[in-house]
Amino acid sequence: MSILTRYFSKSDLDEIKSAVGVAESKTSAEIVPFFAESSHHYKEWIWFGAFLMGGLFGTIFYLVQRLYGIVWGGESFFSILSVWIGAVLGLGITSFFPKIRINLVSRSAKQYFVELRAKEAFLDEEVFRTKSRTGILIYISLYEHFVRVLPDKEIARVVPKSEWNEAVRLIIEGMKSGKKKEGIVSSILFCGELLNKYNIQREKDDKNEISNEIRDGGKLM
Repeated sequence: MSILTRYFSKSDLDEIKSAVGVAESKTSAEIVPFFAESSHHYKEWIWFGAFLMGGLFGTIFYLVQRLYGIVWGGESFFSILSVWIGAVLGLGITSFFPKIRINLVSRSAKQYFVELRAKEAFLDEEVFRTKSRTGILIYISLYEHFVRVLPDKEIARVVPKSEWNEAVRLIIEGMKSGKKKEGIVSSILFCGELLNKYNIQREKDDKNEISNEIRDGGKLM
């Protein structure tokens, strides 16, 4: 099962594709929505989970001994064993439950990987290969709760960066309210209106240079 069919019905995907067509009908820009479940595997943080759980189990073992006056034979052995048990448990939990693992990752680290993956997607989808350099990538990273809008140079030259904040907000609000499709559609249509506002008008010989389907970012975690 692809990531898109996991989160969207066929009618949802058709509606998103249709929204791209509507948004592009009044402008020479090419809008490319891209949906990723996550932007990185974050496997480095498995070891952090092991460290945390090992420390937690070791601390609990120590407190139980002190609070209840329990005396163990070979106390140092059991102390070390409790740390190892916690570490192995933490390793297993963060390995098999990526949503728990990603909660250990700092916001700045997630932002870094989202920015990196969005730029890779911009190149992979060849958003830059439009006649007038008027492509736009709308990159959505679900697990990180981040959205990035990457316009090509001709659009970036005309449209202030702050203007894309509303496009981002619409998608994030849709995600939070459980209306992913509605948020994406609203954001795409907003982008079309914004481009029209800044006179990125449709040229007479304009043609659809990039297909309108939302792109499948695959599964990394």
